[in-house]
Amino acid sequence: TQHFIAGMDRNAKPRAPQIVKAIGTEGVRRLLDLGGGSGAYSIAFAKAVPSLQADILDVPAVVPLTQDYLRRANLASQVHVRPGDMLQGDYDTGYDLILLNAICHMFSPEQNQAIFGHALAALAPGGRLVIQDFLLNPDKTSPQFAALFSINMLVATAEGASYTEGEYTEWLKTAGFAAIQRINLPGPSDLIVAKKS
Repeated sequence: TQHFIAGMDRNAKPRAPQIVKAIGTEGVRRLLDLGGGSGAYSIAFAKAVPSLQADILDVPAVVPLTQDYLRRANLASQVHVRPGDMLQGDYDTGYDLILLNAICHMFSPEQNQAIFGHALAALAPGGRLVIQDFLLNPDKTSPQFAALFSINMLVATAEGASYTEGEYTEWLKTAGFAAIQRINLPGPSDLIVAKKS
């Protein structure tokens, strides 16, 4: 687990400021980072908004590792971490922004639908859910990286896969989100942003 989180941190650190810039920070006072791992994305938002309060929810084995990353960043008082199960909705409420970075590909359509429903309930009015993941084209055979990664998820997880923009949009609308948009980023993953009415 320690080596996996360290590897994810190396990937996330240069990407996190790009996400902050693409999403923006206006009106973001409380943030929830689901499966936040090292906290790289929460740390980037906290540095951009010194008044921000962020929560990271992750499995118990990851929590002490996250706490160590937060201590090293001198942000342990601004970014808090707690154990929980995102599938069960251990979220709290009143968040302006919820992040799902490289998470959805680990879960089935039904599980992602449940997470989106919990996220909607946890967001304040006008709050946003941000999904970063590898997006397949409608044919589900391209782009190459997303298609190959989907095969990796078939082997490495019980029900995970890469998904299309259309699938995410359908699940988010079913959950009750509005104003769903895609933001393309450099590299193999893009963003889906959905707003709570």
